[in-house]
Amino acid sequence: MLGLIRALPILLLIGGLAYGAHSWIVNRLENQITVQQRQIDELNQHNVALQSAAEQNESTIRNLEAKAQQQVQQITALTNSAAEWENQAKEYMSIFANHNFTRLARLKPDTIERQANDATKAVFDSVEADSREVENLNEPQDN
Repeated sequence: MLGLIRALPILLLIGGLAYGAHSWIVNRLENQITVQQRQIDELNQHNVALQSAAEQNESTIRNLEAKAQQQVQQITALTNSAAEWENQAKEYMSIFANHNFTRLARLKPDTIERQANDATKAVFDSVEADSREVENLNEPQDN
């Protein structure tokens, strides 16, 4: 029993050192857990921000694709209109190519002059109507 009493201070010293080492290790690990938890929270915030940015980018891409498709349709419509206008121009040019208007004007001057005046008036009326329409494009429409 005497040996136990002599060993008691050594055992207490070893126990105290073990408790101190345990406390130090646990405290250090708890600090690491706290730091890692802050990092996780920060990364989650970044993740949320990146997800919202990704959704916004997806939406923008869908909008741009829809606009590109509309532009393709508009270009197709314009191309078709241009082809129609070219065909009309060819028709009108063929009329001039197939007729001798100088000879016809000498034979029937009143008829040619009246037709030319009527056609010119129709063209000017059309240009005036188109000009009014273009002028009124920027004005708000009354309902």
